[in-house]
Amino acid sequence: MTAPLVRLTGLTKHFPTPGGLVRAVEGVDLELHAGETLALVGESGSGKSTIGRLVLRLIEPTAGQVEIDGRDLGTLGAKDLRALRREMQIIFQDPYGSLNPRMTVGAMLAEPLRLHGLAKGRAVDAAVADLMRLVGLLPEQARRYPHEFSGGQRQRVGIARALAVEPRLIVCDEAVSALDVSIQAQIINLLVDLRRARGLAYLFISHDLAVVRHIADRVAVLYLGRVVELASAANLFATPRHPYTRALMSAIPATDPTTRHERTLLIGEPPSPINLPNGCAFHPRCPHAVERCRVETPVLTGDGHGTACHLWPALPAVPPLPAEHETSDRLKRLQARFQDQRPTAAE
Repeated sequence: MTAPLVRLTGLTKHFPTPGGLVRAVEGVDLELHAGETLALVGESGSGKSTIGRLVLRLIEPTAGQVEIDGRDLGTLGAKDLRALRREMQIIFQDPYGSLNPRMTVGAMLAEPLRLHGLAKGRAVDAAVADLMRLVGLLPEQARRYPHEFSGGQRQRVGIARALAVEPRLIVCDEAVSALDVSIQAQIINLLVDLRRARGLAYLFISHDLAVVRHIADRVAVLYLGRVVELASAANLFATPRHPYTRALMSAIPATDPTTRHERTLLIGEPPSPINLPNGCAFHPRCPHAVERCRVETPVLTGDGHGTACHLWPALPAVPPLPAEHETSDRLKRLQARFQDQRPTAAE
């Protein structure tokens, strides 16, 4: 197997507060290969976005390493890091707040081209026009300001901006969660097409498991800063092992009102990341917890399907998700509807 594009080793991030250290990310080991989509899922506060920002070195880790194509980001100086910025970009959740309201779309797309010396003079305008077409917008729309676009169009602008410097890695931080469902399908299809055409690697951060099932190759389930399960998307959705993963799966809403599936209800709220419990951090909410879970922290083990749970081999099997969840009927219908639609002037 080829070397990974991204390697995280013991990645840790603590934020000091007056009440103590917030343990946002704790000892995460992950790999992401070129052309692959690795999804990070979990409740709010599980550390998904923090990992994304650590990978891009937007914030500094407390401990551990982030390697991009074998280069340790922590050892790079300002000049080398700036050159590496071309290879890693981010698409933010809010397609309006992430765009400068005082700049036209064309100016925003031209800025990174000039900054990295990718185009000069008239070639800049041609490159901007190509980027607009690439994401399904009209070149003449480059003269508009962000407020003149719909939410889906603004997110297309955000994607175009990320693509401007020809990156190899894109962190998608809840890139479709702020969009209407129909527009979500269009943006997801666009991301899939771009990944195939350009060999991009995505670190896809999301709380929508139906979307994750469709777009991800592998999935890492996070709970309070730790990876509790890591597997291919097919294996994870077919045979979830960790009790927390099973609870997340059971919360996926059924699209058929006549279909019923058993819900796994968790007790209480996640513990404070300032004062984590001993042993398995999930044990206060786990319906299967035993004394060992309260004193011994489980380690992620398993060949190809890693699970950080002492008890998962003895847990009863869970029935497969109802048929309508197969890549989500909702997304299937929307994909069929919008597959050949390439919106430009309006969505």
